[in-house]
Amino acid sequence: MERIRIGCHEDKLAIIHTRRIMQDIKRADSTCQLDLMPISAAEEPVQEQMGEPAGEEKPISILQRALLEKRIDQAVYDLVELNQGVAPGLMIAAYCTRLNVKHTLVLPIGAQQPELDRPIGVSGMHRRVQAGSFYPRNDIAPIRGDVHSRLKRLDRGDYSALILPCDALSLLGLRNRSGRIFTEQEIVPAVGQGIFAIVTRIGEPHYCLSGVDDFPSRCCAKAELAFLKQFDNPDVNPIAAFAKLEENEIVLTGFYNNGKHSVKKQMNAPIVQAAKLGERLANEILNQLH
Repeated sequence: MERIRIGCHEDKLAIIHTRRIMQDIKRADSTCQLDLMPISAAEEPVQEQMGEPAGEEKPISILQRALLEKRIDQAVYDLVELNQGVAPGLMIAAYCTRLNVKHTLVLPIGAQQPELDRPIGVSGMHRRVQAGSFYPRNDIAPIRGDVHSRLKRLDRGDYSALILPCDALSLLGLRNRSGRIFTEQEIVPAVGQGIFAIVTRIGEPHYCLSGVDDFPSRCCAKAELAFLKQFDNPDVNPIAAFAKLEENEIVLTGFYNNGKHSVKKQMNAPIVQAAKLGERLANEILNQLH
């Protein structure tokens, strides 16, 4: 019996998602033994303390480091975290079925609409810019922390509303807090949002993953990542993209803000041209801004 150690981040949502994926793997291959191994952020090495020279390359994340050191055999990642690729020696072996990526407005208990005297809390530049078009009279402010900590700050009066992922509320049993729901075209999600990727070492086959690798998610990821790669400043300016399959075509919605102006545009192409579609849409948006 094959024993597979599956790593994930040590936080509540990551563990929930990983357990769900482990159940899918077991349904596809009941013969493998799966061990969940949450890895704490405290294990992340601090570059300055280790005396390593600062360079242009980003440090390897804790999960990828655990893979390379053979402390785990697979790592479950939200694809958003892998927009810049994986470390040498590793590969994305499976793209799991995409989850709900819509966003929802969350109000304080008893409130009917956001008040103007307090900000609306939104994480991610791409969400904040898009949210501003729906609430131009409100201050759209950043907020960090897990869902429960954000809700506490909302209910104690720090914010007049929050915009949160619908899926996160649902998984935590907080669906009753959901208010207005935005479509994927109204608030375009981050590239890869809702797609969980399983990363493994190159050259080590994991046959059990064949039953969880989702073709539509793989195609959508290819289009969205190709879109992202056309921009020189993905960590500076807000960028978002969402792809979906409709019959034999892939439909891609892209969003970009260059610091002054925003463009949101949609294009479609045959599924086999997913990557080319991402490149073409990004270039169309850049040409429009120029």
